[in-house]
Amino acid sequence: MTVDKKAIALSFSRAAPRYDSVAHVQRQVGDAMLAVLAGSAQPVETALDIGCGTGTLTIKLAPFARHITALDIAPGMLSVAKQNDRQGVISEFVCADAEQLPFSAEQFDLVFSSFALQWCDELAQVLADVYRLLKPGGRFLFSIPVENTLRELKLSWQKAENRYHHVNDFLSVVQLQTLLVQSPFQTLQLKECLDMVYYETVRELTRELKTLGAHQVTSKRAHSLTGKKTLFKMMSNYEHFRNHQGMLPASWHYCVIALQKPASIKPESKEASQ
Repeated sequence: MTVDKKAIALSFSRAAPRYDSVAHVQRQVGDAMLAVLAGSAQPVETALDIGCGTGTLTIKLAPFARHITALDIAPGMLSVAKQNDRQGVISEFVCADAEQLPFSAEQFDLVFSSFALQWCDELAQVLADVYRLLKPGGRFLFSIPVENTLRELKLSWQKAENRYHHVNDFLSVVQLQTLLVQSPFQTLQLKECLDMVYYETVRELTRELKTLGAHQVTSKRAHSLTGKKTLFKMMSNYEHFRNHQGMLPASWHYCVIALQKPASIKPESKEASQ
């Protein structure tokens, strides 16, 4: 997958004013991540939120860190985040790419990221860079959609039109596990999750995805307008998933992952060894 970063920044900047009104899954995932922090982490000095979006989740990091840095690639998201941070909880706002983190080594005790790293071409490089930023003993908590997210929509498009990719590709859990094994981190937790969201119509789903800014932004996206015939065929295909309650499901498969940078091991003194 090759991600168009300019398209991402533009798409999410446009989505920022209305994002929170439709970010139901994202909110549930974020709350689950905060529960992980509440159950296992002591307050730290410095934290970084990668892909902070509108800042609603970043602000909730206040009980866990004294100095919070919010980073996002979309200027529009940062603008809304600043408006939402009425109490001045966030210490610093940074507009930057998650694959080019502009921070010095061992700057943070905690790095946090919810539903943002799927927009990175090289997750392995992001892991290495976050490892560099963390202090010894620091933790990296992130969530990421995985393979079979929006599978119903993807299958419906594939049956309607094989040439174009209208739904982003996501890493499989096995691919994700391999990246973690190859990284220098210690894996504290990898939890697979599935959330189902239901809609009355396909248009309701696609409108929500557009409002989220989460429509296709890879280099494989269709560069020409999709014809009405193909669109209606996709919608007809999706009807095969309608359940007994008359609703259309949309699957969100994701992982919540907690990693830790090993603490420094102090060399034994000569006096102690004698």
